[in-house]
This record gives sequence, structure tokens and C-alpha cells, in this order.
Amino acid sequence: MVRKVLQIDISDFEARKVEVASQLISAARDVGFFYIAGHGIAQEDFDRVLLAGQQFLALPEADKTKWPFNPDTYLGHRGSKELETVTGNRLWEWYSVGRYGTACYDVKAQKFVGEEWPEILGDEWRGVALSYQAKVHRVAIIILKAIFIGLGRDEQIVDEAFDITSEENPSFVAWNYYPPLTREQKAQANKGQLPPRLHAHADMDVLTLLYQRKGDIGLEIAPGNEVEDLSLVEDVGNIWNQVPVAREWTPLDPKEGLLTVNIGDGLTRWTDGLLKSTYHRVRAPTSQDPQGARYSIPYFVNPKLNYVIEGPQKRFSPVTGFDLLSKTGNAYAARKDDPEKKWQKLAYGNGATEALAAAQALDKGS
Repeated sequence: MVRKVLQIDISDFEARKVEVASQLISAARDVGFFYIAGHGIAQEDFDRVLLAGQQFLALPEADKTKWPFNPDTYLGHRGSKELETVTGNRLWEWYSVGRYGTACYDVKAQKFVGEEWPEILGDEWRGVALSYQAKVHRVAIIILKAIFIGLGRDEQIVDEAFDITSEENPSFVAWNYYPPLTREQKAQANKGQLPPRLHAHADMDVLTLLYQRKGDIGLEIAPGNEVEDLSLVEDVGNIWNQVPVAREWTPLDPKEGLLTVNIGDGLTRWTDGLLKSTYHRVRAPTSQDPQGARYSIPYFVNPKLNYVIEGPQKRFSPVTGFDLLSKTGNAYAARKDDPEKKWQKLAYGNGATEALAAAQALDKGS
């Protein structure tokens, strides 16, 4: 089934609220993914934040491990060796920072009590990250307000729930890095045997705004809520607890100057399942695809940590911003050292086990 992914212009939003709201509700209900134009973020801003991510990811492993991933906040570095204990391959690396960097989180108070940044990269790096977060967050607020207007709900709720200046603000920017294929991986790709770079999943957040570099293809979406079991969203953290099966995938290649946006589980819950969090993945390159490094920069939007979200019909149990992050993060942590690799085999097939064994053999030989 061919899925039409809409391109929606949000420029002049104050004068076009009803029009934009109608288009967004249609896209969010029917597909769950859409392209955003008229967002006001210059290409130079995307280039700067991409370079900042590349600078961190290029640091020696010993330096990157100083900012480890925190499953309660979803912030920090996940290297390929750590991720392979979950995914079974080394086709992905991650680093994320929030408004306050990566740490200084008080889990009891559920707020950030200070800032921590990779000081090795200096204040300018911090400034680039914060500037980009502010700009992409403004776009997120417009999209969410339009959706609330389209639902007949008070758009002022968005200002309260997603206050970027709050010490409870958990929204964050991340850099995904998919390394160039090795010679062995290219041979697998040529035979169609290489596992996906990133398994099929639905996002845990309310909204994801993604910057994709031109030419960095691979993102695909599965059919939407006409076939998906939306009861899965009741399991907070289903990105690591459920493995969807899809017989068909629609490519969502980058469009220059546009943001790729998708609905997360949080907004599905908030709308009693009306708007859908669509499964997506990053497929493996084929022999015809670029096989070099791939980057993407998602911005994950969640309400304040103590803010409770629940739909008007109460179809799903209420959750907080903290729940969406920590239960997903800890579901991930629980998958890290499964000796039988059950989840990995479901998500990546037997190729995951073979890739993991090959990586371990390389480690022993080095």
C-alpha cells in the first residue's frame, strides 16, 4: 500500500492556524509522518549542529565514555560496543544532550539542578547545541499548537507543558551515526543479508523532528494504525519491548530544506489513539546505495517531567514526561546483556547474532 506523506508549510502560522491545523491532523492521523516546510531554520544552522555532533562522535572512545547514557533521561553517549549488546550489530552510535547538557539530574525531584557539557569541546560547542535546540523547539511548539487547535483543544496547554526554560524540561537533541560499511558488511549487503542499521520501532516521545542530510537515505515507515495494534502503546517503552512485523515499507528519503516529523507514543496516548505513532526503521544499504557514513539529528519533544498526559476518553493510563523517558530507557537497559539474544533475533534476524559474533572475534584479535 502506497502511503502519501504530506508536505506542510507552517510559515505565517498566526494567519494560517486553521489551514495548518487541518493539514497536520490529516497527516498525523493517516500516516503519522510528514515533511515540514517554512520552519525558518537556515541550512547553516543544520550544518553547524551536524558538525558539532561529528566533532563529539570523532573523539576517542575514552573521552566519549565520560558522558555515559542515562536511561532515566535518555541523555548521553551510547557507543557501538554498548549498542551491540542490545541490537546485535555495530551499525549505529548515539549521543544526546538536553537543555542542561547530559547530567546534573535529580531523580527524586525530577528536575535538572545544573549543567554538564563536554568541556573538551568548549563553550562554542555548547552554544551551537543550545541555539539549535531553541530553534527546533520553536517549530515543535507551532506543530503541537496546530494539532491541539485541530483537535479543538486549548493551544495554551502546549506553552505550559513544553516550557523549554523549565528545569523539568526533558526534550533533547541527538545525533545518530551509522558508520561506513566494512568490507565484510558490504559483502553481506551485496547478498541482501545485512541486518537493518536500526530496528523497527515507534518513538517514545510526543513528537520527533528529524534533520536528515541530503543523500542519507534509509529511513522507512511501516503501515499505520489500520494494521498496527495500538494497544502496544500502553506498554511505555515499546521501542525496546515490542518487535513489529511489517511486510511492506515506504521510503522516507531526505528532502532538502525540510524537516521530517513524526508522532510519538506520547501523543498517541494523549489523543486516545487518534493520532498514530508509526513504526519506522533505518534499513540496511543495498549494493546500489551509498555505503558510507550516515547521520541524522532527531529532536525528541516531551512534556515537563512531572506533567501528566492523558486523553479525554482515558483510553490509556496517565503518564508523565518522566515515565515516557525512564521506562523506555530502562527497557533498553534490560535488553543489554540477554545471553540468549532473543530480542535481537526478533528485531534483526539471525544476521544480528552473526554480526555480533564477528565483532567479538575482531575484538579478540585486536
